Amino acid sequence: MSKVKWTKEQLQAIEKTGNNILVAAAAGSGKTAVLVERIINKIINQKIDIDELLIVTFTNAAASEMRQRILEAIYSKIDENPENLDLQRQILLLNKANISTIHSFCLEVIKNYFYEIGISSNFRIGDTSEIELLKQETLEEVFEKLYEEKNEEFIELVNTYSGYRDDDSLKELILKIYNYSQSMPFPSEWINESVEKFNLKDELEQDFGKTLWGKILVEYFTDEIKSCINDLESLSIKLEREFDLERYYSVILNDIENLKSLIKENQTWNDIYINLNNIKFETWPRQAKTDCELKDECKTIRDEVKDRVKDLTKKVFIYSSEEANQDIYEMYKILKSLGKVILEFLNRYQENKKDKNIIDFNDIEHYALKILVKKDEQANYIPTDIAMNYKEKFVEIAIDEYQDSNLVQEYILTTISNGNNIFMVGDVKQSIYKFRQARPELFLEKYDKYILAEGEENTCNEDTKIQLFKNFRSRKNVLDFTNIIFENIMSKKLGDIDYDEKEYLNLGANFEECKELTSGKVELDIIDLTENDDVGVAQPMAYSFCKEQRSNRASTLGDPQPNDDDIILEKTELEAKYVANRIKELLDSNLHIYDKNKDIEK
Repeated sequence: MSKVKWTKEQLQAIEKTGNNILVAAAAGSGKTAVLVERIINKIINQKIDIDELLIVTFTNAAASEMRQRILEAIYSKIDENPENLDLQRQILLLNKANISTIHSFCLEVIKNYFYEIGISSNFRIGDTSEIELLKQETLEEVFEKLYEEKNEEFIELVNTYSGYRDDDSLKELILKIYNYSQSMPFPSEWINESVEKFNLKDELEQDFGKTLWGKILVEYFTDEIKSCINDLESLSIKLEREFDLERYYSVILNDIENLKSLIKENQTWNDIYINLNNIKFETWPRQAKTDCELKDECKTIRDEVKDRVKDLTKKVFIYSSEEANQDIYEMYKILKSLGKVILEFLNRYQENKKDKNIIDFNDIEHYALKILVKKDEQANYIPTDIAMNYKEKFVEIAIDEYQDSNLVQEYILTTISNGNNIFMVGDVKQSIYKFRQARPELFLEKYDKYILAEGEENTCNEDTKIQLFKNFRSRKNVLDFTNIIFENIMSKKLGDIDYDEKEYLNLGANFEECKELTSGKVELDIIDLTENDDVGVAQPMAYSFCKEQRSNRASTLGDPQPNDDDIILEKTELEAKYVANRIKELLDSNLHIYDKNKDIEK
């Protein structure tokens, strides 16, 4: 077996110790190989047993693969040094090593210390349908109790959030907020704190633009106006060269100046409110002899801009600062009642699960956290003795796919850390689980805060950031094209990171030339899924773009005539069908490809 040649950055990720380390590992940068090698390095060079490491992966499949790769790496080292008894011992220890998902680790904590939280040792995890049914039954119990008590706050809450026919919309809202609260370390506290944010009793005179909600709305307003200005400026560039359209050009320029006056710095909410409600757009000129597509295009886009500005007036800036503050405070009374009902449901639901001796998926993390932390006399959360035992046990905590961690997981793992032994690997550009309450902000906070490792001689004991931006998976033309696309569409607001040269994917591998790839072109297929009224199915056309030239190659997904299967295909299935056909085209053309061992295959 040839010896792997690690890059300088990969070696840093493998060998550096003594502090928390964040590895920003781009796609194809060999992060899994680096993580496995780091573990092997700890076993061989640092004489750390494998069961002294906690290795957290995102899926069970990833944990299984990680365990297998570590086993193979250990066997490979044993082949090099058959007399090494310590390596042979690691084979046995691997069976009880903590290489798992965070939920598997939490389950182990619960099973070992169930008595600390007052549940039975033979609890089970309820299946999805059972859990959902129990939630609905519990919610019915809570509502029935409150109706019987004729609770006035509750009745007002029902009248506020429900129609005259039923209270289903309120129940749906309660379950939605409850489910979201489960992504927080301490759900009950989060619910109470969230409600109190609406308590503006002592702040009714403040500028609404400085409040939590006002800041969000002002930012949205500013982005919308800037977008409108960009649309109009694009039109002005086209009109500037058209002498016959000078009157339209003048109107567009005046619109731009009016919109720019709306986004001056240091404006209060009332400044924006007054200026926005007083903005006037000039009448679009009537010029009978002028008839061209550009004039019609300008009018269409200008009308769209006017409608967007009008929407801001009617839907966002509908109140003065004083009225908005009062409106938020009025909501506080309703939301306080809503919070009480959610907490009532939360507590009753926990009791009902305990009666049935079941736990749900969210309980796995929350029960583990309850075992690991407690409140001190000042109501601060501190590690329990059990957490302290884990602190002493684990020399290092390695977290894979860190960009998809949530707040509960972060709290659990930092609680059992000694403060400087967490090794995190991930790529915020690959974070896709925000809908499941993943918090890529955790990654970004550390990415901005941690000190960049300078070189192999770096002995900095501060929290360290290591960047793995060399890609060993793709050719240079693919990486260049990817960088062009990401640079133009990814920003701090859209994608959580400014994609610039510091974030580029860089070529890390040397590939042998292949005759079919000498052109260096990269194909990007944009599939237009439009309805065909004649046949009632989406008939996609794929427009192919290359880095060096643009072609009009268009192809359908298969047979030109739709069949019964096409009619029921979802968009994703249509896309998959197109990709399958494109792959078949390439195979039929005898295109040569490489496998991971770089052997040419047909």
